[in-house]
Amino acid sequence: MSKKNIGPMAILFIIQFLVMVGFGIVVPILPFLVSKLGGGAFALGVFMSAYSIMQFFFAPVWGKLSDRIGRRPVILIGLLGYGVTFLMFGMVNNLYILIVLRALAGIVSSATLPTAMAYLADITEGADRAKGMGMIGAAMGMGMIFGPALGGFLGEYSFSLPFFVAGGLALLLLPFTWFFLPESLKEMNKGSGRKRARLTPQVLKDPLFFLFAFNFTLNFTMSMFESTFALLAAAKVGFGPTDMGITFAIMGIFAVIVQGGLIGKLVKTFGDAKLVNTGALLCAVGLSLIIISADDKSIVFLIASTVIFMVGNSLMVPTSSSLVSKQSNRGQGASLGLFQSFASLGRILGPVTGGALFALYMGLPYMTGAAILVLVVILAGRKISIKVSEPLVQD
Repeated sequence: MSKKNIGPMAILFIIQFLVMVGFGIVVPILPFLVSKLGGGAFALGVFMSAYSIMQFFFAPVWGKLSDRIGRRPVILIGLLGYGVTFLMFGMVNNLYILIVLRALAGIVSSATLPTAMAYLADITEGADRAKGMGMIGAAMGMGMIFGPALGGFLGEYSFSLPFFVAGGLALLLLPFTWFFLPESLKEMNKGSGRKRARLTPQVLKDPLFFLFAFNFTLNFTMSMFESTFALLAAAKVGFGPTDMGITFAIMGIFAVIVQGGLIGKLVKTFGDAKLVNTGALLCAVGLSLIIISADDKSIVFLIASTVIFMVGNSLMVPTSSSLVSKQSNRGQGASLGLFQSFASLGRILGPVTGGALFALYMGLPYMTGAAILVLVVILAGRKISIKVSEPLVQD
């Protein structure tokens, strides 16, 4: 990777790390906070879905805007909005206002991830692009290691404190980003007449739709896992909050190892498309093993199964993002915005579906997720491999 890109890469790494710390820092306290304010499981589901619903609609808007005015201003807007909304979270004690604020947070935070990916796509190419996407994934994985641990610690003192810390971190990063993150989009490319990214049925005909479908499936199965695993582990092996924190920390460590250290070498050896398909199959294997290990009441086997699932996830995320940026014909920001919207759609439908299936049978969300992943590989995996073997479409 070019030396001139190291500085911007470091800033993007810190941004995504802090964004995910802010996301993870509230995970341990959300159920208790919602309960304290008089809400139940349904209110918690609405609270979680509000964020993803807004991301679904606004990620393409931010991506398109970054193609028009540049990456840097959109990232700054995202950071400012992220910090302000989290500070407001800490000041509010009304459940309905919190849900509105959560929706607002989803709108502004969706400016950061797709725009950061588009920024990387501007300054990298080839295997370096997948490596850069992997570093962003590693930053997010590290954030999910430190965030929940920090949130659990701070939540012992006050439910508001984690929100203040998360918001404060984002606002502290704002001037640093303002002064040291240069614009990556060339002036000649701003506002160019590229195809607009619209969430209409026409997206089914998009050459990148199969990658969008992969991202939807990945996030759909991941959110089913996230929304039911604590209940499954508590019922089967007696896990509590501390055990869950340790489990997610272990998963985060493996995500960092794969995305931060291995993905560049793996892409050079096997290529993006093979890793996308392999990652999906590993996710399916991990979900299947989670059911078996939970029924056997084996804690070590259960944690190992979640690690397999996370390794598969870590292979899919950076490589599929890299493929989208390489094959984009509408502007990288716009395409990555659409890509992120399909992730948000998966996170909207996943918790609801997972909860309904879990009520029928505890293992059903995992069986369903594994089956869907295998089906997507069968239907779309070969088309992705064929597509990426064709000459790349240049922006």
